[in-house]
This record gives sequence, C-alpha cells and structure tokens, in this order.
Amino acid sequence: MSVSSVSSAPLGNTKETPLQKETQLFRELFSRLINALLNRIFDLRPEKAARRMRYLILLFILGVFVVSLPFYPLDLWTKYIRDIFLYYLNPSYPSIYIGNPLINFGSFFWHVFTDPHISQYFPIFLAPFFIALQAASLYLADVFELDNVGIARGFIWSVALSGSEETIRVSQGAISEEHKHSPTFLIGGPGKVIVDLDSVAMFEKPDGTPHIIGPTAKEPRARATLDGFERFRQAIDTRDQYVELRDQDTKSQSVKSRSLDGIPITATDVRLNFSVYRGGIKPSTENPYPFSKESIEQLIFQATSKVTPESTNPSTFEFSWINRMINLIRGELGTFMSKHKLTAYLASTGMPELEKIQQREERISEEIQKIVPSEQETAASTEPKSPPEFQPRSKVSNLFTQFAEDFTKKAHNSGVELHWIGVGTWKTPIENVPEKHLEAWKLSNENLYRESPDVLGGLENEAILHKTITLIQDVPIAAHSRATTEEKDPKKAMRLLLLAYHQQLLEAAEFMRANGEAVPPSIEEAIAHINNMFGHFV
Repeated sequence: MSVSSVSSAPLGNTKETPLQKETQLFRELFSRLINALLNRIFDLRPEKAARRMRYLILLFILGVFVVSLPFYPLDLWTKYIRDIFLYYLNPSYPSIYIGNPLINFGSFFWHVFTDPHISQYFPIFLAPFFIALQAASLYLADVFELDNVGIARGFIWSVALSGSEETIRVSQGAISEEHKHSPTFLIGGPGKVIVDLDSVAMFEKPDGTPHIIGPTAKEPRARATLDGFERFRQAIDTRDQYVELRDQDTKSQSVKSRSLDGIPITATDVRLNFSVYRGGIKPSTENPYPFSKESIEQLIFQATSKVTPESTNPSTFEFSWINRMINLIRGELGTFMSKHKLTAYLASTGMPELEKIQQREERISEEIQKIVPSEQETAASTEPKSPPEFQPRSKVSNLFTQFAEDFTKKAHNSGVELHWIGVGTWKTPIENVPEKHLEAWKLSNENLYRESPDVLGGLENEAILHKTITLIQDVPIAAHSRATTEEKDPKKAMRLLLLAYHQQLLEAAEFMRANGEAVPPSIEEAIAHINNMFGHFV
C-alpha cells in the first residue's frame, strides 16, 4: 500500500488543471497575435509603408496635443472642436458664428505648434528618429557596398514610411542605363518596374522566393509593383537569338573536332537560331516572345561565376545565357562530329563534286601504280574495291536535323531551346587526306598481294630457286676453289670436290623432303654412286 501511495503522488502533482491548460493556450495565442500585429505594422509592401506614415503623423499630433495641455487646457481644445460640430450639425449656428470653424481650428493648432513652450520638445521626438534613420542607412550602405549613403537613406525612408513610385525599366534583357543608380535597382523595392515585350526579369523577395515579371503592358499603368527589399536578380532577352561562329573573335570561334577515323575537321560558318524554352506556347501578337517561368529560373539559378584567385575580386559573375548556350552547342556538336567518319561530311550535291571525287581517285590510282609493281597491280586488280561512301547533301542535312532535335530535348533541362542549326563549310586538311589514303591503300594492296595463292606459290618457287642458287654458289664453287688452292695433288682435289657435291646433294634431298616434295631418282642415284666410290671417305 505504501508503494502505491508514493507512486500515485507524483501523478497527482503533474496533472494539468483546466485553468493551467487554458492559461498556456492563451499565452501561445497571445504570442502569435503579437507577431501577427508586428508583421502587419512592419509589412514591406508600399501601401503598408504609406499607412505607417499616416500612423506616425497621427502619433506626432497626439504627442503635440499631450505636451500642450499644461499651456492650453482641454476646455480650449474642446471649444474649437465643439464649434466644428455645431457649425455643420446645427442649421442656426452658422448665422451667429463668425468665420469658419475649420480655419479657426487650424489657426489655433498652428499657434500651439509654433509656441516656443511646445516646440522646445520637438528634438526629443525628432532626434531619435533621425539617429535611427542614419544608423540604418549606414548599415545598409555597408551591406550593399554603396558609395553614396544618401541612396540608402532614401531607400530606408521609402520602405519604412512612404512607399516608392520610383520606376526602373527592363528592355532587351537589361536594365536601362539611367536606372542603374536608383535605390530600386541597387537595393530593391518598394518601387515599380516596366518590362518591355522583348524581356523578362526575375526579382527575389526577402525570403529568397523568386518573382518572375514578364511584359507589363497589361499591368495597371503598365507597371508592376515591387515589395520592400524585393531585389532585381537578372533580366533575359526572350527574342530569338542568331549567332554565327566564323572566327570573328575569341567568343565566335569555329567548332573543331576529329572525325571517327581520327582526321581533324572544323565546322565553319556555323549559324544558330535559339531562344529561351517557350514551353510549347506559340507566339502571338499580344505575346510575341512567350517563355516558361521554370526555364527562366533554371537559366538564372544555374549560372556560374568566374573564379580568379589572383585578382582583387576572386569571383566575378558575368551572366550570359547566350554564351552558355553557344558553349553547350559547341561541346555537343564536337561530340557529334567525332561519331562520324570523314566521308559523312564530304557530301556531293551534283556532277562537279562527283567529277572531283573521280579525279581524286584517279590521282591516287596513278600514285599507287608508281609505287606498286606491275605483278602486284595485276594480283590486286583482280579484287574489286568499293568506292568511298559519300553521302548526299540531303542526308547530311537530315543528320543535323536529328542533331537539333536530340540537342533540343537535352537543352530543355537547361532552360533553352534550339530552333535551327546550319553548317556552312566543313574544313579538313584535304591536302593530307590523299597522302594518308595513299599509304593506307598501298598497305592494303601489299597485303592483298601477299595473301594471293598465286603470289604465295611464286614466292615459294622464288625461295627454292634462291636456295638452289645459294647451294650452287656457296658449296661446289667454293669447295672447288679451296681444293685447287690447298691440294697440289689433282686426285685429292677431285676427292674433295666430290665430297662437297655429295654434301650438297644430301642438303638438297633434305630440303625437298622438308617441303613435302619427292626426291628425284637421279639425285638418290648420284648420292649412292658417290657413296660406293668413296665410302671409306664418307
């Protein structure tokens, strides 16, 4: 029992009463109410800033009224206010009232406002305000690296109290030059923005949320509203872009690669027609340059900075989605070129090209005839050769149409769209091509010649003949020369010569057996005869 009583005590102490529960709930809801109220008071939208200005003016007037009570009693204030109500609500009162009660109240208020007893308190109200404004301006100028603090001060005043009607303009994918020094561009909203039909701009809210603003022709007064601290991020030209790569400068160099067979090849006069990804929307009169909001975000968020550690600014951001598109096409086109052989680019369009091809083949054939012997030429000519595979121009055009389609599918993920690509000229080291082909065909002909059965038989006979000549020259003639030189006795010299011939006949017989040939009976009889005559020498 004692154990149960001890264990039940903590449970009773930790149990929350209804009053405690409601109190905790009230605290949480009251905290949320305070936060919502503060968010409403310090809302960054321009209309909220104008409302804060009205609140501040009313607060200032109320402060002047409270300070003036010791010098101007409340009965005096109520007298002027009572005259206003009686003048407009009592029909008989205007006939006995001298002047206008509103004008009289205004004169009284101005007298109170300019009274030295009252104005001596103005610094108490105004000094903290302007000190806070200057401190906030210095901090903001330091954050945004502004040389002119006045720009930051004007921005703080706009975002906190007055709102702003200052307008910036985006045209041809860039901010106009006259607006690049405005607070709306350097720091952000509140403000207005005009976007022309050929552009789209992206702004970022204070929490990082992107805000895409297209052409503002249909907006009120043709201007879109920017909230406080909604800052310009980037603008993009939505028109179709035409670019030519013809070695005009470092950014328009021709596309260089190698064919599948390893020959250098250059695509010159490459013409590109591309734009931002339009999301399948067809251009119209009201919207001549449609775009996809997702593609604009991809183009801007995927942009990279140029890192230069040796310079003053180690990172430089130069946004150019056009150059990025060119580099993307350059890389894909170079990869595409390396997947096809040289003959895929040497397309023929008519008889002149065909005649040039025929002349090239004839020139190569003549060079081959000069290098390859007539016997090899005869053996190689029996094997028909297929001409190089030259594709017609229509086939090459279809090749690049397929490349454009495949590239466009990949480019959609980067926010761009390729409409058309054309290659004017394919440059190759053509003066080296016949020489390379000549070497290759020379090796091919030599291989064909060596693999021919007739040629192999001829080479075998030539080897046998060469061996026989070597035996005749090196064995008998050399042996006879030694015998006549070393031996003075003619009989001994004859024996040495017969022994040399005997050795030669034995080697010839072994050579024939090794080649699978039958040894002639005359050779075997000669060997046997020499053995019988000079057996004791052998």
